[in-house]
Amino acid sequence: MVGEEHGRTPGTSGFDWVIDPIDGTTNFVNGIPVWTVVLAGVAEGRTQIGVIHDPNVHETFAAARGGGATLNGAPMRVASGVALNSGTVAVGYSNRIEARHVVSIVADLIARGAMVHRNASGALSLAYVAAGRLLGYVEEHMNAWDCLAGQLMIAEAGGCVEDQDADAIIRQGGRVIAGTPDVFDTLREIAERAWAD
Repeated sequence: MVGEEHGRTPGTSGFDWVIDPIDGTTNFVNGIPVWTVVLAGVAEGRTQIGVIHDPNVHETFAAARGGGATLNGAPMRVASGVALNSGTVAVGYSNRIEARHVVSIVADLIARGAMVHRNASGALSLAYVAAGRLLGYVEEHMNAWDCLAGQLMIAEAGGCVEDQDADAIIRQGGRVIAGTPDVFDTLREIAERAWAD
């Protein structure tokens, strides 16, 4: 097991279980009902299982590699046919990156007519992309316990995510760009331009 609150604990299941008992800790501490419990199961460098549970609204997002993605047991799909200027993109931010990179991404999205969302729970934002509520998500650096489950959900719900080695993300975190097929390439272009600055 590996997670934000503890180091790596060896086990015998054949999986690395990546856990965040509360994603959105600042929200939780301040009584803002936007936080989740996150679990991902990784084997052979790939996320195989992902669960994001939002106890505040009784929603459980889940995915299994090759088995699709569900919301409270019902199949879920990313949005389809929605242009960037007709939807909303979430942008993550943390003190591990330069604020000017985030400002550049937000400014570019607004210039293209998109709405911008930030709820301080990256995992929940990724789940919302999988459920068709958001068009995409961009963050320059995320830890494994915040992103692996949601990335799998988006892929299984018909969306696009960058192909990454989950073991490398567990070791050092990494960037996250995810979205619907309609906007993914544009989001990657926006993010890469901002991060190259």
